[in-house]
Amino acid sequence: MKRYFLIIALALALLLPSSLWAAVGTITQAYNKIPNSNVAVITYTCTASATDGSFPSTATSTAITAAIEGMYITEVRTNPGAGPPQDNYDIVLNDADGIDLMGGTLANRDTTTSERAIPALAAGIYGGTAIDGALTLVITGNNVNSAVTVVKVFLVR
Repeated sequence: MKRYFLIIALALALLLPSSLWAAVGTITQAYNKIPNSNVAVITYTCTASATDGSFPSTATSTAITAAIEGMYITEVRTNPGAGPPQDNYDIVLNDADGIDLMGGTLANRDTTTSERAIPALAAGIYGGTAIDGALTLVITGNNVNSAVTVVKVFLVR
């Protein structure tokens, strides 16, 4: 019986796609309120998959979501860090309805330079945009394995 179990387990391990065993990317998030101000920052530290360069879509935690509801995004800064993503990688910050709260201004991030973006509310109109729930960070357009970038979302109440 044990022998059959081992044979089946080995066969499954060999037959399953290798992507199931691939290293996945990670995104960590931290929320910090700046003392003596109405400003807060969500810092995402993002590391791409070691096998295909993808980043996982990541929603704010329950605690961070509760802290940021009713706040406004005023600016987002990106820092490609050591081992940066591919040039012109893209970022969106989606709300629960799938709307990019940055209005496309985080497209085509640079691979060597830290950059900042202001939310686009409409064509040629920029300003703070309200948050009414979880934010989901989505990074695409990268094929550099284990690439690292840091995304800082600045918020005001």
